[in-house]
Amino acid sequence: MKTMFGSVVLSTGVFSLIAMPVQADHHMEMQFAPSEMMTCAYKEGKDRDDLNKLTNAFTKWVKKNDADYTYYLLTPNWHEDASEWDFAWIGSWTSGAGMGKGYDAWMDDDDDVGAMFQDVMDCNSSLSSVTPISVPEDGAPWERGVVWFSRCDIDEDAGLGDAIGAHRAMSSAMGEMGQTSVSWAFLPALGFGDVEFDYYHVQAWPSYSQLGMGFDNYFNKGGWKVQSEAQEDTVSCASPNLYTFRMVYGPS
Repeated sequence: MKTMFGSVVLSTGVFSLIAMPVQADHHMEMQFAPSEMMTCAYKEGKDRDDLNKLTNAFTKWVKKNDADYTYYLLTPNWHEDASEWDFAWIGSWTSGAGMGKGYDAWMDDDDDVGAMFQDVMDCNSSLSSVTPISVPEDGAPWERGVVWFSRCDIDEDAGLGDAIGAHRAMSSAMGEMGQTSVSWAFLPALGFGDVEFDYYHVQAWPSYSQLGMGFDNYFNKGGWKVQSEAQEDTVSCASPNLYTFRMVYGPS
């Protein structure tokens, strides 16, 4: 099946969403929050120093005008094709109302920060609807870490709740093996055009060491068997693209 949400996307300063409760029963009503993602290329003559000046100015604006906003910068590591962009900007709110309030403030007066965006980079942007899958107990969100995005298709006779349940079974098994991670489902919302998958499975780790532990657990300690059994006749996901992330700003 294909999720019927019009156009699309992925994204988010997602880590602000881990405060949302994760239902024990995947058939219970899920909670969603909006998240935006921009994949950006530096304009000619611009570089990370210019981006840092922009983020400093934007963070100053956010502190005054959009208290619900969290954002991160991602750089591609293992990725099928990142040749057309240099970094990703992912931001999120804890509610649609918070997003609307923030955008109204931006449209009303951006303190000329919008002009800095135009000067430093060219971006493609989209909006997604995000729901938590698994949340660790170790005090995440993390200021730095590793995150992947994997495109997933739900089987015809299954639904989103079944797919979320399959991911939670896998997360639980990996957690029992000692892995620390957090994950979400990113559903299409606005700005992505025609979609050939149902959602992104997004999973983050606080370090490459934790990612490496997950590698061992998956390939050498039976994790792949748990995944195969949990996702059989429910959902299938493509090989993930991996990024390094760092938090730029989040409400304290």
